Amino acid sequence: KDALKAELGIEATVVNPRLSSEVDADTLESLKADHNLVVTLEDGVLDGGFGEKVSRFYGLSDMKVLNIGMKKEVNDRVPMDELVARYHLSPELIVNDVKAILNK
Repeated sequence: KDALKAELGIEATVVNPRLSSEVDADTLESLKADHNLVVTLEDGVLDGGFGEKVSRFYGLSDMKVLNIGMKKEVNDRVPMDELVARYHLSPELIVNDVKAILNK
């Protein structure tokens, strides 16, 4: 949130879902009023994760969705800094990805 503000001047809204098994449709619907991009951050694998549920919710709308997380793979011997770089998990890389989407 702070990196988006510092780099792009974006006042990001942070939503921490209570359950990863379902989306809060009211909250997601309300974001349409003054947001044009939703970024989800997975603490694990993207496939089948919460971000896919958010993407499905916004499917036919104009809302852009960026899902950030890891691919399903065995990576227990991969250094964490390599995983962070590979999957764009650092604040700097997330800001770059957001900037690229918003400039399209």
